[in-house]
Amino acid sequence: MTTTESRGRRQARGGRQGYAVLDVETTGLDPYRDRVIQVAIRQIAADGTAESEWESLVNPGAGVDPGPVEIHGLSSADLADAPPFRDVAPLIAERLAGRVFVAHNAAFDWAFVAVESDRAGVRLEVLEWLCTMRFAKALALEVPDKSLATIAAYYAVEQLQAHDAGDDTRVAAEILLRELADADRAGVMLPLVECNSARHRFKRTLRRWFSSFRRR
Repeated sequence: MTTTESRGRRQARGGRQGYAVLDVETTGLDPYRDRVIQVAIRQIAADGTAESEWESLVNPGAGVDPGPVEIHGLSSADLADAPPFRDVAPLIAERLAGRVFVAHNAAFDWAFVAVESDRAGVRLEVLEWLCTMRFAKALALEVPDKSLATIAAYYAVEQLQAHDAGDDTRVAAEILLRELADADRAGVMLPLVECNSARHRFKRTLRRWFSSFRRR
């Protein structure tokens, strides 16, 4: 490995503040129409040390269908006394600030958190995300698919409650640590993706406007 490659990996390794591993459960698949109903975050230092964990149910609003209850297990009654996203948005922003955003299928989780935060008027100080699913592909793991359950089984990480944001975040965090170790051994650069530039924020604003217009 060259000096430049080594330095590049160190810079990509979450900077000074490390990682924020996040998972959401939602009412559907479209971040511009559907809502977050559960969110969990685990903070991990750049050296892999666990720092904190937090999770919350989220009330999507009066009369909003909670979506596929058979998948996430959360009914309207479960969410009735939960805070709305606007109330937890500042806490989420604080836990993500200055860190690499990490999730399994990060494009999905990032889109929901970013759009919900935009609605709440809260700016997320995040520049890049790291997808543990994309990371598995970069590492060329010999698995039949890149689902969370499959990658967890590959790394012998026990999954206790699938589609629960708290447990999925725990599993994703364990996978991340194992992938980081594999990347170090193999000399693989982290597949970081820019996600929150001014251009990204402008595109989200336009899509929210068009989505709102179509629903009228």
